[in-house]
Formats: sequence, C-alpha cells, structure tokens
Amino acid sequence: MEKSLQTRIGYFFIGVLIVTVLGFYKTYLVKFPDFAGFTSAHHFHGAVALTWILMLIVQPFLIRAGKYNIHRMVGKFSYLVMPLFVISLFFVVKAGYERNIKTLTEENTLAAMTNGIPEMFFMTLLFGLGMYYKNKIAFHLRFLSSTGIIILGPGLGRFLGVNLQLPLPIIILLMISLTAGIALVWLIMDIRQKKSAFPMATLLIICFVAAFIGSHNHSAWWQSFAGWFAKTLF
Repeated sequence: MEKSLQTRIGYFFIGVLIVTVLGFYKTYLVKFPDFAGFTSAHHFHGAVALTWILMLIVQPFLIRAGKYNIHRMVGKFSYLVMPLFVISLFFVVKAGYERNIKTLTEENTLAAMTNGIPEMFFMTLLFGLGMYYKNKIAFHLRFLSSTGIIILGPGLGRFLGVNLQLPLPIIILLMISLTAGIALVWLIMDIRQKKSAFPMATLLIICFVAAFIGSHNHSAWWQSFAGWFAKTLF
C-alpha cells in the first residue's frame, strides 16, 4: 500500500505545483521581468518554495524507481532548503509589515501577520517530525507530505481570488476546508488500515489551530504577540 501511496503522492504534488503556478501567475509571474511592487524577499521565498515543491514531487518517484542513493542525497539537501524556506517566510512577513504599516492601521497590519508567522512554526514542526522519524517510513512520508499540503493553501487562495473573484471569507473557508479535508480523509484511511493516526492527526490539529489563529487576528492576545514579534525582530 505504501508503494502505491508514494506514486499517488508524487502526482498529487504535481497538482500542487500546477495550482501554485496558476495561483501566482496573475499576481506575480505575469509581472516579469521588473516585478513591480515585489521585493527580493518575495523572489527568495518563491524560489525556495518552488524548490521544496519539486523535491516533494521527485522524492516518491525516486523511491518507486529504487533510486535510494539519490533519494538520500535529495533528503540531505532538505536540511538546507527547509530552514531557508522558513527564513524566507520571515522576510516575507517583514516585507508585508513594512508595506502595510504605511497604509493600514497598526491593528490591521498586525492582524495580517497571521498569514506567515504561524506557517513558520507549522513547517518547522512538520519537517522536524519528518526527519526525526526518517527511519519510520510511514511517519516520514506523512509528515513531509503534510508540508506540501500546507503549501497548497496560498496558491489555491490566490487562484480562487484572482481567477474566480471569490470573496475573501469564502476563499479562506475553502482553503481550510480542503487542507483539513485532505488530512481528515487520510487520517480515516490510516485508521481503517490499522496504521498510526499520529501523523495525520497532527496535520488536522494544525489546520484547526491555523483556522483559530486566523479568525482571532484582531484579538488582544494575537495583537500583543504580533506586536512583540515585529518590535523585537523587525
């Protein structure tokens, strides 16, 4: 079952790549070559995110093809790429803060930081668990796949907003529903096949935590935390 799952995951992440490209085409790629309104932080984040998605695509196919040495080499490269990914998220949040504080109220600027800061912690947690369980293939596969499921959200959100012109509340609802739905379906499948619920339950909890934080971005506790984050690190 795990071998067939690996193949399906590879194709799934090809889909994630397509959705990401379509989502960012009108808001980012079409602005080539001057990319007006974007900073080096956005280019850095885009390059690292693309690299991570490509790694998620190639890894299961390498395993399927028995190219274990190359798989391990790519795996070692991930110890560089994921920290860079998290660092790139930090700089994107910083760039967003510096842009928004000029035109928005401080409250709305800090509220917007729910898009970025939580993902820094979520991606670090999932990658850390994936590498901690690197010798436990089922856990390793699921935790690292979860990083790609989270990455699906931003591209999907932009695609729904720019191409389908959906209102923001509907976009957020669809993004959360899809990511949580994938986690829930995978969790149910694992339970029915008597596999550990731990990896996908972790992703499902992350989805609920993300939804909770996003819906409380104007709360006193988030405003306090985001304010401290900005003043201390920016």
